Amino acid sequence: MSGQTFAVIDPYASKGPFTHEGPLPPCLRNAGSEANDPRETLILAIEQGLSALGESVAQVIFYNIDKRYSLKREDIPKKPDRFAEALGAIFGSGAITIEKLIIQSVCAATGLNPSNLDPQTLPHCIKQAEKILKTWKKAGKQG
Repeated sequence: MSGQTFAVIDPYASKGPFTHEGPLPPCLRNAGSEANDPRETLILAIEQGLSALGESVAQVIFYNIDKRYSLKREDIPKKPDRFAEALGAIFGSGAITIEKLIIQSVCAATGLNPSNLDPQTLPHCIKQAEKILKTWKKAGKQG
């Protein structure tokens, strides 16, 4: 598969901002609990966004990003710019749609409003979400 480029077409791209509807996935329902590590919660939200493309797609993407770009799954919250670059290199212009799916999932898990993100980019979203999750963890330990 080396050298191949995949394109993902987003039929909803021109229909305005995306929103999360319905209940959170089971792995994200307790995202704010003090038992969860903020980085792991964020990684699960990223994985959930990628999984919207198919059950095993997230694992395949994590594997390729690790092998081809030396970016491990657990390092994504520390290096969100590198993660976005890797998605762009793998998927080309289709990365925009994949980033939207991830942003939607991360926002749903943390309560971030995607339309309030400025800039509305995946790296910025991940950084803001990590701040929120750390705040939740501190509040849980103090309360």
